[in-house]
Amino acid sequence: AAGVVVAALSSASFRMVGPIYGQDVGLNPQQIARFMAAFVLGGALAQYPVGWLADKYDRRWVLIWLSAAAMLSCGITVLGTGFGTIGIMLTAGLFGLTTFPIYSVAAAHAHDWASDDQRVALSAALMIFFALGAIIAPLTTSGLIGAFGPPALFIFISTAHLLLIVFGLIRMRRRAPSEPRQPYV
Repeated sequence: AAGVVVAALSSASFRMVGPIYGQDVGLNPQQIARFMAAFVLGGALAQYPVGWLADKYDRRWVLIWLSAAAMLSCGITVLGTGFGTIGIMLTAGLFGLTTFPIYSVAAAHAHDWASDDQRVALSAALMIFFALGAIIAPLTTSGLIGAFGPPALFIFISTAHLLLIVFGLIRMRRRAPSEPRQPYV
């Protein structure tokens, strides 16, 4: 559930407030569309390799490393504005690459612990957690951008990922990985 909430905070913040960020860093409407598309493309490209990793290793470690990479990509994205439009587009793709697969890995991890008769209810609960994060994120990040400027979007997202890393490390100390694991789809 924590991974799903962070996935929602990341994606909803970027999807809903990303155009405002793009405008604030000087992109025109066509460039903003490419900026958003680069995010989705990066996320789409990441699904299979990250899924393969999630099948080979403890999914919690995959989530932790994705969150660490997401924090790094947030920093690079903020710095990428200095590299012009191409840099902004590339960093949006990197951001999507590191954040988009988090929902899938978190859901797969949750399903590793569910029995077959619990899967529908679990999927519904995960969607509710995602919706809560998706509601909170744009409201929060738009206010932060208004108060502190465009980099506040990525500081908020980095903070959410830092919390997921801490939560994941705590949970790993309390519970062994699941066995047998369901393949990532």
